[in-house]
Amino acid sequence: MDIQSILREIADGNRHAFSDIVETYQRPLFAYLGRMGLNASQAEETAQETFLRAWQHLAQFDSKRASFQTWLFTIARRLAINELKRASNRLERSQGEGITEPACTAADPPEFHEQREATQRLQIVMARLSPEDRSLLALTYAHDLDMKTIAAIEGCSATAAKMRL
Repeated sequence: MDIQSILREIADGNRHAFSDIVETYQRPLFAYLGRMGLNASQAEETAQETFLRAWQHLAQFDSKRASFQTWLFTIARRLAINELKRASNRLERSQGEGITEPACTAADPPEFHEQREATQRLQIVMARLSPEDRSLLALTYAHDLDMKTIAAIEGCSATAAKMRL
């Protein structure tokens, strides 16, 4: 079923149809939030809040202004940027308090160690970017979005998005 049909069902009073929207966008949204640099629990909370806000403001969605996907990812982007800024503030306050990650053990396979190291290097590099630039990069590699859609989510022109990228 396409999104427009689902939205019509919801408008006709079928509140359960929103679960189809969640099923359709849950994975791409979660992947985007992970690429933004949110950890799994932050991404899960942000995705839930995104769907909650989409449900609460569904009447404000205007298909003439943007696709549902663009609208939903714009909500997620704003929430993720806010979360990243809050996390950055918490990190600055807690530096020096001995925050550590669980260590790898000798029993872990070598691929696990390599993947973990690569993930840590990527997180370090991504942390140097502004939340807005993380968003642009994450959208570029998420869900085969075209530059026009990415620009709409980012709130800029396609040319500006290309320049930032």
